[in-house]
Amino acid sequence: MGNLKEKILSGQRIDENEGLDILKNFSTLEIGQFANLLKSKKGLNKEVSFVVDTNPNYTNICDTECSFCAFWRTKDSNDAYTLPVEKVIEIVRTSYHNGATTVLLQGGHNPSIDLDYYCELIKGLIDKVPGIHLHAFSASEIHSIAKYTSKTTKEIIKLFWDLGLRTIPGGGAEVLSNKVRKKISPLKISADEWIRITREAHIAGFKTTATMMFGHAEEDEDILEHLVRIRNLQDETNSFLSFIPWTFKPENTFIGNKIKTEIGGDRYLRVLGLSRIFLDNFTHIHGSWFTLGFKVGGISLHYGANDVGGTLLQENVLKLANNPYKAGIDQIVHLIKSEGFQPIQRNTFYEPIKSY
Repeated sequence: MGNLKEKILSGQRIDENEGLDILKNFSTLEIGQFANLLKSKKGLNKEVSFVVDTNPNYTNICDTECSFCAFWRTKDSNDAYTLPVEKVIEIVRTSYHNGATTVLLQGGHNPSIDLDYYCELIKGLIDKVPGIHLHAFSASEIHSIAKYTSKTTKEIIKLFWDLGLRTIPGGGAEVLSNKVRKKISPLKISADEWIRITREAHIAGFKTTATMMFGHAEEDEDILEHLVRIRNLQDETNSFLSFIPWTFKPENTFIGNKIKTEIGGDRYLRVLGLSRIFLDNFTHIHGSWFTLGFKVGGISLHYGANDVGGTLLQENVLKLANNPYKAGIDQIVHLIKSEGFQPIQRNTFYEPIKSY
């Protein structure tokens, strides 16, 4: 263990087995100390960023039926919906006037939506609300759009690029272990497909985020597999903007019947700190106030995180899992300042807009 600690301190890259050793055997405090040190070495020890964003969903109809998700509905559900393009534009325009600079737009895998809808959505939002950045359509959505329109994922990616889309969210990753995915989302794309589609997007010019939703069916080894996969792709393309880990919310989900208790702050902080230590080729790593609350969100800034994500003026997915946490700009700024950092409002590309 002593040699591993020296290796971390010297800034050398650690391998998968060493990462597993850290997660299993280091104390939570040690992980935080190493993560904070490595964050400081990247010059990230003074400022913490956030984005003013909104997260509407254009449809909740989804044939993937993931067992961890409280949001999806079948097409015959009483509360199933697909919003008209003009309604989505209206929602985004309202958020823009309320200060949002980014719209994170995602939806279910809906086989009834044709390709024209997606094209009109992208073109309409870019043309009619030009002041807000469109950050839309995860790898799993791109896969389903391609499948239901008889296109390849490369063709969909090129089409969306030509229409003006420039960034793609990292949703649909959950844990990038096929063993885990067979348990929680057997109808969804595999870990290999998620990496392939994300690679295709990077090659086309897109910047994307990488995410991880954990605290359900995974083991420590699966966490490391996920981190290895995204670190390898970042080595290859250098097109991930950030890494965003958050925890599973079990209420109103099928798998929640088996997982009665959410993981707590200690496990979250251990995984977060490991992410900063292991992902040496990522600059921005998010701390999550959104799923574990402001106290853990504040502590996360001392466990390697240098960003607290968005204000999420509108959010529906975790809301349906009875997630209670919401925040405006004032609360986010207070959270960051209370931990001794300078709050910086940023854009989707992590470029500063305003300091507080």
